[in-house]
Amino acid sequence: MVTAEQVQRFLGSAFIQRSLKKLSEAEGDGRMRIDHLMAAYAREEKKQFRNIPYHILLSFLPLFFKVKRSEIEETFAQPFYRKAICNIANSLPEFGLSAPQCFSSPILIVWNFTNICNLRCVHCYQDAHKALPDELTLEERLHVIDEMDKNYVASLAISGGEPLMHPDFWKVAEYAHQKGIYLSVATNGTLIDEETAARLHEVGVDYVEISVDSVDPETHDTFRGGKGLWDKAVQGIKNCVATGKLDVGMASTITRRNFGELDALIDLATSLKVNSFYAFNYIPAGRGKSIEEEDLTPEMREEMLHKLHTALLDDKKVDTFSTCTQYGRYCIENAPDDKIIVNHYGAFKGQQAKMLCEYIGGCGAGRLYCALQPNGLVTPCVFIPKVVGDLRKQSLNEVWHESEVMQQLRDRTLLEEHCVSCKNRTICGGCRARAYGYYDDYLAPDPGCIYNTEAWNSLAGMK
Repeated sequence: MVTAEQVQRFLGSAFIQRSLKKLSEAEGDGRMRIDHLMAAYAREEKKQFRNIPYHILLSFLPLFFKVKRSEIEETFAQPFYRKAICNIANSLPEFGLSAPQCFSSPILIVWNFTNICNLRCVHCYQDAHKALPDELTLEERLHVIDEMDKNYVASLAISGGEPLMHPDFWKVAEYAHQKGIYLSVATNGTLIDEETAARLHEVGVDYVEISVDSVDPETHDTFRGGKGLWDKAVQGIKNCVATGKLDVGMASTITRRNFGELDALIDLATSLKVNSFYAFNYIPAGRGKSIEEEDLTPEMREEMLHKLHTALLDDKKVDTFSTCTQYGRYCIENAPDDKIIVNHYGAFKGQQAKMLCEYIGGCGAGRLYCALQPNGLVTPCVFIPKVVGDLRKQSLNEVWHESEVMQQLRDRTLLEEHCVSCKNRTICGGCRARAYGYYDDYLAPDPGCIYNTEAWNSLAGMK
């Protein structure tokens, strides 16, 4: 089996990076050469004579990775995988192999599609209610998808507000799918009947994530600002699972209000037969700033990570993840090499997983991910309300490369206090949104980390 060190040497070599620079050049149709090569390898296009030397090189991939050709074909046949590989091929010559890895365009964009929402959740980072007066038109939204496609954005997560309330959602989702983008939808689930669940699959949605914040209906409904909402959300999950064609996740924002229910929430997700359970990190943003006193202490957050990791290693439980940047660090510290190691994006095994954690690197704001607001404004993260660009006036490439904020977020030597000296800086980096929420400074320490307890105690003393 190929080792992590071999992969690092391979990708880090000057020859490979020169080759990747050549392969990432755009051809006549605007697509990268490597994109055409992968499509030909997957037998979707004919081989082009001028690329024969590269086709010969690709023929050695099964030997190098010790896998069957059919496995590589299957990967290359997936448009979103090709986009991600093209993005990486373009990024390595520009940034080099770095831990954490920086990318020449975002791998993922989270799009707050509309500010319209049918709920009034107390923790809403968007403070969603009514539509903004200047939300993008359908034509502008389709242009945004074109920008993502042109920049090899592999994954788009559509959120809100409640995206299913906007009439443009269906056309935009279908268009994104046609462009080969992996499509996720984050929703409160209350509008997903059987017909809607089937339609989500039909337009090309790959993953649906529905929020449930308590196993107790009354507690959930209080958190979400209405009555009967728990029943509708759970039924929405059941309807999506019943399609047999959607990946489905259940998500819970963990605060002191539901911290004691974490095990029960994982059990509920398991019983609903979803594919994954996500424990969302509470961020003091939007309406959520009003419940800062419900944030977990660093000790409580560490216990949360313990519970999630324990469930992840239990074959009888649903796969458990977290947007908490410290999750990868916790799993590496507490799992032996033959067990699963994770970051907050997915689960892997052994030394390869440890290597991947370093390059994925915890917080991705401004480095592998950014957010888009309903009116086309770009922010580093949905939880960091700091505008860095405007897709009505700029290209995605311009925003990504020219924003000083984005450049600073990519340089972890600029972090402050313990975060800059932490041995886990490459695999975690602290949540920059929590730093911004508490200090109005995205380079400040993340006060939720067990290694930043002093910062947390200082904040607590000022309240």
